[in-house]
Amino acid sequence: MHDRLRASGMSESDAHDLAHTVISTMEGAELAAQVARSKEPLQIAGKHLARLIALHQ
Repeated sequence: MHDRLRASGMSESDAHDLAHTVISTMEGAELAAQVARSKEPLQIAGKHLARLIALHQ
């Protein structure tokens, strides 16, 4: 994740922070999806992370 963000022109600091945010969010969404037995938490997290990444480009 970090390397792809850097390759897109993002600064080292922003790429580092955003990569951690993405990974942490997806880990939380995965746990929520398992508990709820639903794909919805992953879908919601993915949608909002895509928006967040787009804001940084």
